[in-house]
Amino acid sequence: MAIRYRSQFLLWLGAAISIAEIVTGTLLAPLGWRLGLLAILLGHVIGCGLFLLPAAYLSARQHQTAIAVTQTVFGPWGVRLFSLLNALQLLGWTAVMIVNAQLAMNGISRHLFHFQSAAVMASIVAVLIIIWLLMNHDWLFRINNVVVVLLAVGMLVMMGTIVASGSVHAVSGVSLSFGSAVELNVTMALSWLPLIGDYTRGETQQPWRASLVSVSGYFLGSIAMFTIGLLTVVLTGNADFTAVLAESKIGSLALLVIVFSTVTTTFMDAYSAATNLNNLFHRGHVNLWGVGVTLVGLAIALGVSMSYYQNFLYAIGAVFTPLFAILAVSVFGLKQRLALGWNFAWWLVGVLGYSWLQRLDFIGGTTLLLLVLLSAGVYLTGKLTKLYPLVEAA
Repeated sequence: MAIRYRSQFLLWLGAAISIAEIVTGTLLAPLGWRLGLLAILLGHVIGCGLFLLPAAYLSARQHQTAIAVTQTVFGPWGVRLFSLLNALQLLGWTAVMIVNAQLAMNGISRHLFHFQSAAVMASIVAVLIIIWLLMNHDWLFRINNVVVVLLAVGMLVMMGTIVASGSVHAVSGVSLSFGSAVELNVTMALSWLPLIGDYTRGETQQPWRASLVSVSGYFLGSIAMFTIGLLTVVLTGNADFTAVLAESKIGSLALLVIVFSTVTTTFMDAYSAATNLNNLFHRGHVNLWGVGVTLVGLAIALGVSMSYYQNFLYAIGAVFTPLFAILAVSVFGLKQRLALGWNFAWWLVGVLGYSWLQRLDFIGGTTLLLLVLLSAGVYLTGKLTKLYPLVEAA
């Protein structure tokens, strides 16, 4: 049992050690290091404590994936809809991760080896992800555990190198409010909301412990990654952290960390997207679906623009925050559900209302504000209309 919990912790620590987290951390630099670190901590407390932990617990308690659990309040058609939306966002993440990796790999390779190629670097990452997907389950966890431990050591070396590389610089550029900075942290954690239940549903008969171990791994790793991104810009004045690492003495180490951290994170995206597609179509093997997702993600990555990255994160918040709010209020608060029509109506209100609430620039982030307001609306509706028993997940 101890080994299982250790594997679960390392799995989610590895998921957090990713280039996407570092890139997002660099966006917080205009706040300075004090407010930036505060935004990172607050955003992760909200994202992990209010979203990931309850979602992991529900899946562990019901032994269902996070998407399957939505059937309790949205019925079978809800599961189909959210499976499709989740598969699309995971496909998007697969492409984003490959694109981030190839950009960073090219930056370091150009400096170290005078070679660069988007197609070659992206293909290297995609091939390694496919190898991870096709690996025997037991061997996967053994190798993944070793790789993640090595990545954690590499991460600490990278952080030490960056901290020692300079003094605090004033950062100019696009201004960022504190609330927007918090929101970037929350939505990054929220992107894992539909996945975490895939890995806690059958782990243990102690659902709270399994959930806490999983979320703790992500919490610690993600905070470290955001901090590396933030400090890179604040301490060096250079927004391109790959350039900083390439010019340091650990360029080769950084290259390996970038490659394998992308693999340990993206294989989870591809595998969970494959699980959702397999649930929709009920044919083929999940691992082969994962290979297909990776190949499509590679094709998208070779033509995608990272200028849409922040909007992609906000779209995830708009779709999955109202979904979780309705689920949480129904299961933990009302212990029953509204009529399916009411639940879908409230979900649409949340999706459409997210962009409007962004204009308010709430200090705790748009996601937290939407969670509170929508939860109150669903709860009051439950007190004024007829309630129904929660639907048993298949």
